[in-house]
Amino acid sequence: MLRKERSKQLQQSPTPAYPVPESGSALPSWTGSLTAEPADPSRVSSRQRLELVALVYSSCIAENLVPNLFLELFFILQLLTVRRMVAAKHNDLEPGSDSLESPLFQSVHDCVFFAVQVLEHQFRILSYLDKGTLKLLAENERLLCFSPALQGRLRAAYEGSAAKVSLSLPPPAQAVSFQPETDNRANFSSDRAFHTFKKQRDVFYEVLREWEDRHEEPGWDFEKGLGSRIRAMMGQLSAACSHSHFVRLFQKQLLQMCQSPCSAGATVLGEAPDVLSMLGADKLGRLRRLQERLVAPQSSGGPCPPPTFPGCQGFFRDFIVSASSFQFNQHLMDSLSLKIRELNGLALPQHEPGDEDGESDVDWQGERRQFAVVLLSLRLLAKFLGFVAFLPYRGPEPPPTRELQDSILALRSQVPPVLDVRTLLWQGLQARRAVLTVPWLVEFLSFADHIVPLLDYYRSIFTLLLHLHRSLVLSKESEGEMCFLNKLLLLAVLGWLFQIPTVPEDLFFLEEGHPSIFDMDTVALEHGLDSMPVVDQQLLYTCCPYIGELRKLLASWVSGSSGRSGGFVRKITPTTTTGQGAQLPQTTQGLQAQLAEAFFHNQPPSLRRTVEFVAERIGSNCVKHIKATLVADLVRQAESLLREQLVMQRQKGEDPAQLLEILCSQLYPQGAQALTQGREFCRKKSPGAVRALLPEETPAAVLSSAENIAVGLATEKACAWLSANITALIRREVKAAMSRMLRSQGPEPAAQGERRGCSRACEHHAPLPSHLISEIKDVLSLAVGPRDPEEGVPPEHLERLLGQLGQTLRCRQFLCPPAEQHLAKCSVELASLLVADQIPVLGPAAQQRLEKGQARRLLYMLLSLWKEDFQVPVPLQLLLSPRNVGLLADTRPREWDLLLFLLRELVERRLMGQMEIEGCLGSLHEAQWPGEFSEELATLFNLFLAESHMPQPQLRPCELVQPNRGTVLAQS
Repeated sequence: MLRKERSKQLQQSPTPAYPVPESGSALPSWTGSLTAEPADPSRVSSRQRLELVALVYSSCIAENLVPNLFLELFFILQLLTVRRMVAAKHNDLEPGSDSLESPLFQSVHDCVFFAVQVLEHQFRILSYLDKGTLKLLAENERLLCFSPALQGRLRAAYEGSAAKVSLSLPPPAQAVSFQPETDNRANFSSDRAFHTFKKQRDVFYEVLREWEDRHEEPGWDFEKGLGSRIRAMMGQLSAACSHSHFVRLFQKQLLQMCQSPCSAGATVLGEAPDVLSMLGADKLGRLRRLQERLVAPQSSGGPCPPPTFPGCQGFFRDFIVSASSFQFNQHLMDSLSLKIRELNGLALPQHEPGDEDGESDVDWQGERRQFAVVLLSLRLLAKFLGFVAFLPYRGPEPPPTRELQDSILALRSQVPPVLDVRTLLWQGLQARRAVLTVPWLVEFLSFADHIVPLLDYYRSIFTLLLHLHRSLVLSKESEGEMCFLNKLLLLAVLGWLFQIPTVPEDLFFLEEGHPSIFDMDTVALEHGLDSMPVVDQQLLYTCCPYIGELRKLLASWVSGSSGRSGGFVRKITPTTTTGQGAQLPQTTQGLQAQLAEAFFHNQPPSLRRTVEFVAERIGSNCVKHIKATLVADLVRQAESLLREQLVMQRQKGEDPAQLLEILCSQLYPQGAQALTQGREFCRKKSPGAVRALLPEETPAAVLSSAENIAVGLATEKACAWLSANITALIRREVKAAMSRMLRSQGPEPAAQGERRGCSRACEHHAPLPSHLISEIKDVLSLAVGPRDPEEGVPPEHLERLLGQLGQTLRCRQFLCPPAEQHLAKCSVELASLLVADQIPVLGPAAQQRLEKGQARRLLYMLLSLWKEDFQVPVPLQLLLSPRNVGLLADTRPREWDLLLFLLRELVERRLMGQMEIEGCLGSLHEAQWPGEFSEELATLFNLFLAESHMPQPQLRPCELVQPNRGTVLAQS
């Protein structure tokens, strides 16, 4: 029903996403010329049914049961902004005999009510939209009338959002510089081939400049104007090496001109310099925003536009078509495939997530930019690879008959793919790099013809993408899960792919599920790109510009309702340029950026890379230097105040968090020194690093310019991070210092309970816990296997070790709870080895065993320590774990008397309960044991139960004799 209504809604839009069905009941619709009908919440009919349908519809969206998330949001916003109902036949408006069969959406009130209900369920997705869309939603008077609470949440999201998506205009595109390592004479077969390539390079740029000058003229046609010249140029590239050189040039120029996210509105070769940068206006930012609004495309073709080549991409598309050269196409596909493999396998930096205060290193800004550059390059290359690869098969309509389709399938199934995208997709999913692999794969598949989705190879790819789409549930969040914006990007590009006409409509709904790799172990792959916040709103809107149709739809409603209350009209304030010529120095920053760009263009590419590398590292080192100096001094000041205040705070029973806030408020003003120290650090360190990395033969003027640029870039990076994070950094370090001091003083009184400290007569001469842990571990390691047959432990050493353990437990000056817990676990492991007689002992004869009296005396010492000295829970259940009990299986002759003695003592000293021991013994039967060992375990269990009912324990414990002696004897 909703799909039918949505289809009829989209019938009024310029590009309907679905075929329009036959006429039905009254339809919600809008046009720019209609006056909007007021929507009244009190006139909503079938309120309960609409709420139920909205809940079901929202659940389908939340569980990814719809092909395109943003298409559904577009439909909902159409219902929200519907102006009035189109007249329908009287019979269609008559409700049926059953109220459940009466039609919904009979009025504007019903449409708006339903839309608001759905938007309430999808608030989290709305909160990640750009600020302009959030503002238009928050100022919509219908939303305010039907749900003031939702309007308040949207306004709060708008005020707290920093996700302002803007059109950043790129600098003028320039020609690819000459590459000496690949374009010199040594890379050509002859002088003639070398000179021919240089001529073709000149012809290529002549064609490009003519296209830039004339492609916007009315009636100008690419084929008529440039087709013959392009084919003549391609005809002279006869040698294979000439084609490879030209394809390299073609690909580099493609990346240089079209990699920018705003290539559709980018400036072109030969264009005049940016006028706005030369005006020197006081409010240059306002002029910039005005320029963005004037050059930005007004529409991206609806919420589901077909794949296109906007802006400069159109030149390269038309060039390929007009060239009509199979040699050029083949070389181009090979080059694009190689570059895609190289970028897709690029080891991008792995960023460690920050702490709870939200600190992020300055390096992460560069890493995120690097990811965006790689992703945009991959999408561009994959788009042209798909265009060239499927160009011979593309047509407006699918095969007319089934027989023709089957014959084409049989033929195409034998043709290998131009790039093994299935393997690359599978590897990307396994490595948790779907956020990098899937967007460019979608661009590649978007140019597929009608036969491609029917081929087994590509159908398996669509199946994988479908299961990935259904696994990206936005409400599912846990450790190791994909970040929200990463999921949103994948859902947007996959939803767009599923709506392309060449993809079968039934693919999304009829594909059967099967086990996939999406339930893989997230712990092992928690450091993949998918779990890192590499996608921001700017990148989301760059890759999916059709999301901006939501804002255009809301803006069209506002422009048609400007006279109504709540309408929002953007006012353009005129700005004069008279008398601004003398204010040129006010735009120094923009002018410096242009001068730096011009400087790098005339220098080798390695110089730019060196300067950017120095700026990145110096900026990062500056932040670390501030941490180690200024922040460390502030923390030391805070520690001196903390020692005095913590005792007073505890005596008063106040919360230490209040003291933390007081200290931080005192230290925050001193944090302002970080910017001054950061600028000074970058000014001193950057020139030396540049001089050390550049060749000694570098001219002095070039070296000086490179040093100044490096200082400026490093200062900008460091100060941007420090201004945004210095307060959070100070608070984090002070909080960590307070936590250390609280831990050193022991837990708070509420959590301390009966915990005791040292006696007043203690002189604190006990061994350190760390040394004691190491000595006990050395004894435990000998039980695994001595390194030398003569290696062992004297019995006196074991008694002395347990005596030192008691001293350490009674002197608690250096004993913290984690160390005490570690000692408790080691003592239980030592007791298990004593019971199993697995500790090699040195004596008169090497490698002899402990006497039973010695082992029992050591167990008595351990029992006393467990009962009297340990103040943390001792994991005594480990004594009856399958691993420790299994140690007895290797003992010959096998004796159980020490274990039964230890269990009896644990019960008598109330260290373990009778039922607890019985439960542990019962669980041992579930493990896989040899037959004779299992029988002895059962006998031990029965003897323990029998002894638990005896009034006094016997003098001699039980001894289970080997089965090969005939019987199992139990003595007590």
